[in-house]
Amino acid sequence: MVSTTDKMAKIQSIFIDSKKKGLSISDLNELNNCLINNDTEYISIAYEAAAMGIAIKSIQKTASLQIWDEFYQKYGKKHANQIHVGMGWAIAELELDICSYIDEFEPFLKYRVIDGYAYYHGKFKRRQAVRLQEIPKNLDILSIRAYNQGLGRCFWYNAQGEVDKLIRLINIFPKERHFDMWRGIGVAIAYVGSIELSDLKTIIHHSDKYIEAFKCGLSIAIQTKQKAKAISESSEKICESVFRLSAKEIAEKLNQFETEIKASENFSYFDWIKTIENSL
Repeated sequence: MVSTTDKMAKIQSIFIDSKKKGLSISDLNELNNCLINNDTEYISIAYEAAAMGIAIKSIQKTASLQIWDEFYQKYGKKHANQIHVGMGWAIAELELDICSYIDEFEPFLKYRVIDGYAYYHGKFKRRQAVRLQEIPKNLDILSIRAYNQGLGRCFWYNAQGEVDKLIRLINIFPKERHFDMWRGIGVAIAYVGSIELSDLKTIIHHSDKYIEAFKCGLSIAIQTKQKAKAISESSEKICESVFRLSAKEIAEKLNQFETEIKASENFSYFDWIKTIENSL
């Protein structure tokens, strides 16, 4: 099995290359043709990074999200979560006020933008986001929860897949932030894959009273990969070990919950999250 660090290096390589393409290729059809040639397992990463580049270009050239939205509508629906995470990266890199943009996105996806915004902070602004534990001003309670999820997702990459480092990272934060961070950790672990089952068991042990959030994160990543037709052998092993279900069964459950939540009035991303946590 390829190591977690090797998988992370591959993800980083895909991200850097695809961001450059998003910034430099003006023809969106040509860009999409480049992106679809990426490794199937991490193809959504290519779309996430390209979306970041396109968003930066769109904001700088048009003072709007016009180019980014055109790309999303034409080519990005299958990778909707990552396309929105990429937008969050762009807002963070341009050091813009995310609250000025957040209402422009679909209610179910806007928290993925905040997730990406937080991930960027966790990776490139560690002094503020990790050492000083600052939370951006003017975020409401649900947005702060999404921000914590994005930070948690970044912790797995910052720890380079080392369980001890991961646990030390999360434990420097106050416990009221842990629940949503553990969900982000679950997303990252299932998305990267190639985790040793012994390490996964150790992490589950440390997640303790946050186990529902951690499992929720794992299942969200599995659903995302299933939508992108990017389920790997590692994904299946995680599903079997933790849920005693296949990746397809996990994705079907989450799709059902999503459909039911969206059919309700004033639905929220966190209503969906709560349903998953209560069910898995």
